[in-house]
Amino acid sequence: MNENFNEKIGLNVSEAANMLGISKNLMSELIKYPDFPCIKFKRIVINKKKLQEWFDKNSGRFFV
Repeated sequence: MNENFNEKIGLNVSEAANMLGISKNLMSELIKYPDFPCIKFKRIVINKKKLQEWFDKNSGRFFV
């Protein structure tokens, strides 16, 4: 069984913003991009593992 079963795999907007060192407002803009790793339903949940991959893939890209 997975030892890290209790570890969160999803982040809310504030947690993801803190992880990247950006504001909640900027994170709220980033989640509008179609390739951003999140699920939108009653609230937004950002995939913690995929967030790192997305960041690495988009490093050097300019977002307007």
